[in-house]
Amino acid sequence: MPRWRAQHSPEFLLPALRQWFKTPVGQTVLQEEQQLISEAIETAIAPGHRILGLSIIPERCCLDVGNNGRVFRLGSSGHYGFTQVLDAICDFDRLPVESESQDIVVLHHLLEFVENPHSVLREVERVMVPHGRLIVCGINPWSLLALRGVMGRLRRSAMWQHHSLSLSRVNDWLSLLGFEADETRYAFHRLPVNRPAFFMNHRAPASRFPMGGVYVLNAVKYRAPLTPSEEGLRRRAQVLAHPAMLGATRGIGATPQGMSTTQRVATNRRYRRRLPKIIKIEPQND
Repeated sequence: MPRWRAQHSPEFLLPALRQWFKTPVGQTVLQEEQQLISEAIETAIAPGHRILGLSIIPERCCLDVGNNGRVFRLGSSGHYGFTQVLDAICDFDRLPVESESQDIVVLHHLLEFVENPHSVLREVERVMVPHGRLIVCGINPWSLLALRGVMGRLRRSAMWQHHSLSLSRVNDWLSLLGFEADETRYAFHRLPVNRPAFFMNHRAPASRFPMGGVYVLNAVKYRAPLTPSEEGLRRRAQVLAHPAMLGATRGIGATPQGMSTTQRVATNRRYRRRLPKIIKIEPQND
């Protein structure tokens, strides 16, 4: 197991984060990444979808989906002063959420500041439905913004004592959990200097240019659920109730009600041609 960088306690870390995101650089980062997050949600959301928002600074992560879905925001013990924007307080590696219940999960600068990012991702995988969307927002370690963070780390700044997680590393973790990266976009293609005039005159390049200060990763959960869902069981029952399955499920030589022996044999022969080769069909005894 990797040795993660020691994090400051919430009483030191969270005020430092909030103070940094109030600077011109921090405000621009929030504005640009928020636009990419909103666009990613808009392309994936459908009426009735459930969206789970997990952020190290929940008051700065806006998930406005209108009437298309239900947003559920969770915070840690360090967020007690912001209960007006949170639905519950919990540990991020033990979410009080039902398994396979969330259609979209947003991780907003969370993996970089938790004790163990692996355990958080495993818990996120548990609560997501199959084919659900995961949106991960993080600091790009191959950017000028991260280079500035190196200087802050030397000064022991709480803001920059974070885990440096490259996009390839996050993709590797997600692939082990059954996710597949769909799209990655980047924001903050600027020099990290707190000069408002610079931001007013700067024109950001395309969001797919991989040198941006932050990345927004969009991934899909493809791993099949270990526990069958109610809908899956209903579909399986419909398949087993098909006339072509009755002879195989009721035993050799059993004749389905309402079908003659000739009809049953003809139906089973048509079904055998669709079965995988690994399934062996015993001859029927009339």
